[in-house]
Amino acid sequence: MALNIKDPETEKVVRQLARQRGLSLTEAVRMAVRSELDKDELSEEEKARRIAEAQEWLQDFYRKHDIKPAERSMTKQEMDDIVGYDENGMWG
Repeated sequence: MALNIKDPETEKVVRQLARQRGLSLTEAVRMAVRSELDKDELSEEEKARRIAEAQEWLQDFYRKHDIKPAERSMTKQEMDDIVGYDENGMWG
């Protein structure tokens, strides 16, 4: 069964991955999809280990650059306001 990719951005990134890794387009798609599927198959222990590792890295980064972590997360509205999106998702 063949795939017919009609999205220019998808084609662009598949070609980029194939070029960078020296793969055929088919191999690049297979590798990318397999990588995503493998993430879903991680054990709970592995997920917890990766999260803990990322949190430790972030804390080290904060200390190294003398950054005080945020006391709360921004709301979606606050993020949209910073980027400049309006109610239609466009820049105002």
